[in-house]
Amino acid sequence: MSQTQTPSPADENRKLAIRIGADAFLLDMLGAGEIVAAPAVTPVPWTRPWFRGLTNVRGRLIGVIDLQHLGGGAPLAPDQAGQLVVLNPGLRYNVGLLATRAFGLRGRSDLTGREDLHDDARPWEIAAWRDADGMRLVEIDLQQLMDWDAFVNIGI
Repeated sequence: MSQTQTPSPADENRKLAIRIGADAFLLDMLGAGEIVAAPAVTPVPWTRPWFRGLTNVRGRLIGVIDLQHLGGGAPLAPDQAGQLVVLNPGLRYNVGLLATRAFGLRGRSDLTGREDLHDDARPWEIAAWRDADGMRLVEIDLQQLMDWDAFVNIGI
């Protein structure tokens, strides 16, 4: 969905499935603006290592976030960062999440076995689900991510 389209009521219950490294995640369709091939990124000095830098996507300056690294994992290798999920500007910040690949949409009816997650190190991860193939997908609350102090404080 492009950022200029008005989301339909069906979008409110649909989640974008993405892979970041070896893990699979679900993003609310209202928060995911668009998916582009991973663009060239200009590093920004004096920022945290998970803030990869800035890029230009259709005239918008976008901060590029390595969510895997932000969450305490190893930085995404270049061959694992094939796409950028540019988030909806309504979330307050012009940012995109590096992703290995987006692989479809999931509706609530496609998901089973909700497991509530409570991890202070990754407070944006709110639940884990299983899809029809048994794949574990972690649901990300993008607003909680944007409100998290560690996310907001990119400077070192």
